[in-house]
Amino acid sequence: MRFVLGVAEPLPTRAPSLVTLSLVLLAVSAGVRLALASATDIYFDEAYYWQWAQHLDWGYYDHPPLVAWLIATLGVRLTALLCGAGTVAAVWGLARDVYGDKEAAWRAAALWSVVPVGILSGVWATPDTPLLLCWALALWALYRERWVLAGLACGLALLSKYPGVLLAAAFVAACVRARRLPAGAWLTALLGVLLFLPVVLWNARHDWVGFAFQLKHGLGGTGGWRTFGEFLAGQLALGGPVLLPLTAVYVLRGPREQFLLRAAAAAPLLLFGYASLRTRGEANWPAAAYLSACVGLAGMRPAWFRAAALANLAVVLAVGSHLLFPVLRFERDVPLARTHGWSVLSQLSEPARLFPGLEREDVAGVYAPSYQLASEVATYARLPTDTAGGARYSQYDLWPDLVVAPGQDALWLSEDRPPPEDLAARFASVEGPVELPADFRGRRVHTFSVWRLRDAKP
Repeated sequence: MRFVLGVAEPLPTRAPSLVTLSLVLLAVSAGVRLALASATDIYFDEAYYWQWAQHLDWGYYDHPPLVAWLIATLGVRLTALLCGAGTVAAVWGLARDVYGDKEAAWRAAALWSVVPVGILSGVWATPDTPLLLCWALALWALYRERWVLAGLACGLALLSKYPGVLLAAAFVAACVRARRLPAGAWLTALLGVLLFLPVVLWNARHDWVGFAFQLKHGLGGTGGWRTFGEFLAGQLALGGPVLLPLTAVYVLRGPREQFLLRAAAAAPLLLFGYASLRTRGEANWPAAAYLSACVGLAGMRPAWFRAAALANLAVVLAVGSHLLFPVLRFERDVPLARTHGWSVLSQLSEPARLFPGLEREDVAGVYAPSYQLASEVATYARLPTDTAGGARYSQYDLWPDLVVAPGQDALWLSEDRPPPEDLAARFASVEGPVELPADFRGRRVHTFSVWRLRDAKP
């Protein structure tokens, strides 16, 4: 008998319609991912990680480095698409070994392929993108007692995002329940620690800024039942309106031999659910919980699988169609603004179009009021950038300041504010603003304002 998970009995043969539905879901999901990847701009989080990829290191202020390494190797969108496809394949393999049944494997893979947070991580490259792949691979390796592969996958999960440690917590809980620790698990732990050690050393050299930021971001601030309600609403949206309650059923009442998978689903939801009582968090934080939940649901009643899969597909198609062909109008269309209109910033690479006589070589760089906007400029205009004007502390504060030689010009870009006084005082004069509107299918999604900061003072 395998440790913790055991060997499940093969599931009885299901109706062919379930296999057909699974294949349809996989095909539709692949089409949606490709359409969104090709028809949306690099949104600001991706641009920020693209900036990291231009300055490869063992750590960054916000997260560990794996997403930057992958973007440097594969590019932004290819990183997301390949990791997303790999995660679907890993869920298929894990479910096949858990149930000894390929039909259950197709159901699990198909259900994960339409989980909204899985779609997001498979289209837009963020730290969740490699985390979900490595988490699924680590679970699979732990189930098969492949301790070396498990150690490598767990280490890579930690190199993706700090919550990767929750998988280790789930494994320890499984060991406690089984009242024994397999000898090979020590090798897994050693490999995981060795892979993560450079990130610890990077933090030590930078006053532990990465660890401190995540602890404050996840547990600091002000929260309560209102923010907990927002957390639940986020899980109903990104996890799925049917999948979320079924995940709770699986965690509480799932097969005993699947305890590790159940613990791996429970750990992120419990931790970030608790964190939501302390502060306002992000809905994507517990995304890894739904990986093993999809495997568990593949062995439940066919009606539950259909309900969860079709509900999630409806969410994915509704949001995806709005991002591609918006019909509904909102006062603040946040999804549309996040995914469109950034490419217009490429015009900054030809500043003479905005300020006659100003050549690219005369511009030292661009300042912006946030790391997101500074990163978008760097991505599309390929100009040096920096933050100013009370921007939130970010990786830009760990990098050297933008160098502006005496007599050089710079640009200030924002959507809603002029250059801050302390920045403007470093230049002889300020010219502007020049508006840079950004439209998508006839809708104004951004209006950027550009100022010229002339003749830097000595």
